[in-house]
Amino acid sequence: MPYMEMSLGATRIEASMGPPWTAQLRLAAFPGQIEIAQAANEGLAELTQHFDVDQRKNVDFTAEDYRSYAARMQKESVGAALASALTAEWPRKEAGGLYAAPLVMMFGQGHQNFLERLVDVPSGKLPNRLRKFKCPPDMTEPGKIGEALFQPWRHDDDADGFRWGPEDDQRYALRYEDPSLAGAAPTVIGANRLAAIGFLSFSVVPTERQTERQMRAVGVVRKDGDWVFVWPIWLRPLSRAGIEALLAHPALLEGDRSKLRLLGVAEIFRACRVANGKFMNVAPARPV
Repeated sequence: MPYMEMSLGATRIEASMGPPWTAQLRLAAFPGQIEIAQAANEGLAELTQHFDVDQRKNVDFTAEDYRSYAARMQKESVGAALASALTAEWPRKEAGGLYAAPLVMMFGQGHQNFLERLVDVPSGKLPNRLRKFKCPPDMTEPGKIGEALFQPWRHDDDADGFRWGPEDDQRYALRYEDPSLAGAAPTVIGANRLAAIGFLSFSVVPTERQTERQMRAVGVVRKDGDWVFVWPIWLRPLSRAGIEALLAHPALLEGDRSKLRLLGVAEIFRACRVANGKFMNVAPARPV
């Protein structure tokens, strides 16, 4: 379809609370929002057919298992991108296992399994708690994609996410009742389905510092022993390949906005990964 030739940029609009950044989607043709949502939904269905996670629920590879898995997955583009986004062959744990990529924030705690969700969420599989309903929601409804793309996020979907938003950080000290009894925070299912595909763009590679428990990752830096996610706000239209290149730019990771101005970058945002007991979360983003 011609309108799938697209690029992304940003602009600012005036609002009562200040000028927020707003994404802009530039297309070769001029379809309606419904057509765009339907096309994105079809693309999700196609891509998730290639989500082979080696029958695992979590990123718990040994070095040998991962080498075999990555060799098998490199035969096609989606599989290779998935394998490179999960972990790297170095560094290794004392028992021989590999560390998960920074964006992997679930390891089975609270029955939250990352690889299981990475397959189930974009494919629209219902969580167990919703399957008993007489009229369960349709997680693959294109309108949910449209809501995520074109409307303010309301966070009113009872669905599984990846703990990639500050709203998922439900701490006892911040709530009147026990958050474990209330269940997971409401989310935006369309955004989660798209985010599962976006995960493919955040590859990791082994670090040169083999004595440290870290790896190099696209869009992530290490600061004071913690992972910090870094991303730009760009004004000029970029394709997906251009966005991926920008996410790996050294000046972006250093937070040096002046070196990126010629590339159309107006601002750099950072968000820290934080631990709340055994649960991982992301703190609210702040501009550099």
